[in-house]
Amino acid sequence: MTATGDRIAHLKQAIAALEAQRATLGDAVVDSGLDSMRKQLAELQGKPQLPPQQRKLATILFTDVVGSTRLGRHLEPDEVLEMMDAALKRLAGAVDQHGGHVTRFQGDGFKAIFGIPVAHENDPEQAVRAGLEILAVAQEIAQEWQEQRGISGFQVRVGINTGLIAAGGETEAQDTIMGRAVNLAARLESAAPPGGLLISHFTFRHVRGVFEVEILPPIKAKGFDEPVAVYLVRQAKARTFRVLSRGVEGVETPMVGRETELKYLQDALLTTMEEGEGQVVTVCGEAGVGKSRLLYEFQNWIELLPSDVRLYQGQARLEMQHIPYALLRDVFSFRFQIQESDPPQVVWEKIEQGVAEAYPDQMAAEPARLALREVLSGSLDLASRSEEFVDEVEAGAHFLGQMLGFDFSESPHLKAHLQDAQALRNRGMNSLREYFLASSRQMPVVVFLEDVHWADDSSLDAIKELGRMTGVQPMLLVCLARPSLYERRPYWGEGQEYHRKIELQPLSKRESRHLVEEILQHVEQVPVELRELVVQGAEGNPFYIEELIKMLVERGVIVRGEVSADGVERWMVLAERLEQEQAPTTLMGVLQARLDSLKELEKLVLQ
Repeated sequence: MTATGDRIAHLKQAIAALEAQRATLGDAVVDSGLDSMRKQLAELQGKPQLPPQQRKLATILFTDVVGSTRLGRHLEPDEVLEMMDAALKRLAGAVDQHGGHVTRFQGDGFKAIFGIPVAHENDPEQAVRAGLEILAVAQEIAQEWQEQRGISGFQVRVGINTGLIAAGGETEAQDTIMGRAVNLAARLESAAPPGGLLISHFTFRHVRGVFEVEILPPIKAKGFDEPVAVYLVRQAKARTFRVLSRGVEGVETPMVGRETELKYLQDALLTTMEEGEGQVVTVCGEAGVGKSRLLYEFQNWIELLPSDVRLYQGQARLEMQHIPYALLRDVFSFRFQIQESDPPQVVWEKIEQGVAEAYPDQMAAEPARLALREVLSGSLDLASRSEEFVDEVEAGAHFLGQMLGFDFSESPHLKAHLQDAQALRNRGMNSLREYFLASSRQMPVVVFLEDVHWADDSSLDAIKELGRMTGVQPMLLVCLARPSLYERRPYWGEGQEYHRKIELQPLSKRESRHLVEEILQHVEQVPVELRELVVQGAEGNPFYIEELIKMLVERGVIVRGEVSADGVERWMVLAERLEQEQAPTTLMGVLQARLDSLKELEKLVLQ
């Protein structure tokens, strides 16, 4: 290595070491030292021009190994370095898998970013999922170190925060991130318990309803005047269909401006139940326009019906888009209560039992035809039962499970087809059709599919295939999608008699004012200026209306008061603070993701 190369290497090591001391030395000391070293590094690397600095919404993750010095006290320094380096690389793999990237390894930990260079609306969720996976990988490493080297106590802790950061403009371009949001993420990592994941309220707002969390007492963090609200993430919820993170906390509002669309869905289901004729309905609208709220109200109405329906529900996610049948897998995982942590044998049993439940009439047609799960459990003598029928149902369950991405490769029914992917898909699709036909003969079937614009192509094709059955079967499929679905599938539903499209338009100004009044029902008299500020800023988008009001609460424009003796909470509006500031971070996340999807020239013009 040349002398210049040595100096570059030493400077990078010094920068990483100083970063690791941020919690101890404080931001001012560290930033001051880093500024000088980064300038020297830039000169040595011969970087002629620094990229422009941008302010962006991002989610920052810090990971640190707990007590790394103690772990290696009986080993040689080079051995410790090699083991720690390998461990950190394994831990960082979780970041890559969830769409983030590590910006810097520093000492015995690393810093990662989600939302740069390209933002996605679920970056905070993916960061938390990555954090949980880091903890799981750390447990694997701990067990290996214990078994192979007799070293015990390997643990990590993770801190995550979401907020505005300054990106670029320094030696590492977009990987240079600075700001209070970054500093808070580092503080959270330091405050997290060993083996724990701590997130801020700013991140919690984006992921509410997706994870099981424990609210901890606020912590005092260096550089922050007020105590910081924190949440300990325990695990992802077993199965989450709808994220209940919208709305203003403590306020229940009626659905506004969607009465016609709700009536259409209700009539469609009544026709399905009474006439045995189903259909596919695609509800299309921009983000935040009220698709999920419409489905929520429809589901509540269904639950009050005197007749039963069999409900299936699934939700596509951005990271699923290139995984075959991922949306359908989510549907069946929800219906059969399959957990990510279930061992293969449990998955087999749940799928076999779930499929068998669609055939109660056939199995009860004669005494010999009993529930498949009883036969499979070994409690009955298969030879004395309807072996052919049971085998047929079992084979259908296995082909369906294999198509959905579960491992049924050891099934005797699949042995002859494992090398023929097309045959497996064909048999899987046949099993899917037969299952829903059998299920709809028992009672009307309703399938809710959210965020279909993110669905994989295989699932979209399967939905189209199932839709062909609805004209003669009591089955209603309701798909929620943004207009981008029609960019991928321009002719989605066209020319199909059984398919209807509902386009959700923004609320009118009258409807928007009504929604503002409903959300601010605890304000004795809503000032016209406040109401119009929100109505004009939200442009008819209910989600934006809620977020703008949340922003005004957080800024102290709207003050939540005490509950009176009659049980009514009173809010006040401080006229002197009533001024429009920057959009709330949740809204910025939606807009930023759309901006990042533009072509470079369009993005440059907007910037």
